Amino acid sequence: MSFNELAKNRFSARKYLNKQVEQEKLDIILEAGRLAPTAVNFQPQKIYVLKSEESLKKINELTPYAFNAPVVLLVCADISKSWTNPFNGRKSAEMDASIVATHMMLAAKDTGIDSCWVCYFDTEKVKEVFKLPENIEPYLLMPMGYPADGAGPSPRHQERKPIVETVKYL
Repeated sequence: MSFNELAKNRFSARKYLNKQVEQEKLDIILEAGRLAPTAVNFQPQKIYVLKSEESLKKINELTPYAFNAPVVLLVCADISKSWTNPFNGRKSAEMDASIVATHMMLAAKDTGIDSCWVCYFDTEKVKEVFKLPENIEPYLLMPMGYPADGAGPSPRHQERKPIVETVKYL
């Protein structure tokens, strides 16, 4: 499948089978994140793989949007190791984590695993519950697994603005 077909077919899955994701598929997904570009190649990402019964119970208690998936990636970045833009002082940590997550999300779909990008959680509670170091900032959760019957794209999934509304040539 071409990249554009992959991107078009990928959707936010919110219903998963109670079936484990094979380690070889998880390894492919995590490797895609490792290969993702980051600012100045500082690679500040830190990915926590939540798949034990205990960690999944914790994340499902912290947000209803982990969807009882068999695996949830907690995508974070080490803010002390991210690049800082000298012109505006912004750190690249969140952008870097987003690039890494996008690579993993698309690699998951390529291996037959569906996922969802979730930002609906209290970052401070996640840091506390999972005992994350002070310099590690959680940016998103990525529940993933095999889609359950009835899982499918939201009704708005195919809605896209015309390219002329989002792109301007200068």
